[in-house]
Amino acid sequence: MTLRQTGVLLILALVWGASFLFIRLGVETIPPITFVFLRLAIAAVLIYAVLRWQKVQLPRERKLWYSLGFVGFVNAALPYCLFAWGEHKMGTNASGLASIYNATTPLWTVILAFAFVRSERLTGVRTFGIVLGFAGVVYLFSRSIGNINSLDTWGQIACIIASSMYGIGTLYVRRNFGSLPALIPAFGQMASGAIMLLPVALVVDHNSWQMPSLVSLGSLFGLAILGTGIAQILYFWLVKQVGAARTAQVTYILPIFAIFWGWLFLNEAIRSDMLIGLCLILLGVIIVNGKWPFRRQTVAAPSN
Repeated sequence: MTLRQTGVLLILALVWGASFLFIRLGVETIPPITFVFLRLAIAAVLIYAVLRWQKVQLPRERKLWYSLGFVGFVNAALPYCLFAWGEHKMGTNASGLASIYNATTPLWTVILAFAFVRSERLTGVRTFGIVLGFAGVVYLFSRSIGNINSLDTWGQIACIIASSMYGIGTLYVRRNFGSLPALIPAFGQMASGAIMLLPVALVVDHNSWQMPSLVSLGSLFGLAILGTGIAQILYFWLVKQVGAARTAQVTYILPIFAIFWGWLFLNEAIRSDMLIGLCLILLGVIIVNGKWPFRRQTVAAPSN
């Protein structure tokens, strides 16, 4: 990758790593579902403005919008709510733990692909990678939970379920939206997710509404504009520049930034069990992907 492309990759990891900090601070005075609705709505407006600026026409096919609505549910509305609720209920180290559980998304993607995609093969090596990755989850979870009935425990379970939802969304987008301009699925899932959550927020959260703090408001706009809107634009730009496989390297860097931000701004301890669990998960992801993520790759000379 060029210096510019590497810089964009690091910015993505930095911004997405900060997302877990923004969530933790945002849900302190904004109810989780309301927080996610506002996050999606603001991001949808931002991405729509970029679409208009680039003169990209939105599709009119009703069937396509139904598909985008499904993606908006499984890849945005539901996992975002689970992460927001999970971090709201978790105790110490909420943002760091959530980011580590989020790193299991590639493992879920492979498992779901094997279950539902006929051409997907699960070799012995990939199976070992999956087992190793989830051993990291089990180790971390067993060291972090208290009483199984505690909200802290269920908050962590919510984050794990959210990561599996991303796996479903990844497979669905890969199979159904490959021919669309990249920003259309991004806008579609943000807009449809916001539409779905508006009535839910009105019903579920209305008794919990209060005047949000400036910190929560700043976190909301930081997450919506940086972590959701601009990050989506950078992500799709990088995919076009270097491909999806090399862009996925952000998975390995993101939790490191998330843990750092939690330590810097929330006084979250950098615990040894978190580092061990993270290493096991990332090693499992590397084995499943079948390649060392930062290996230098040679580029073939163009043919005339």
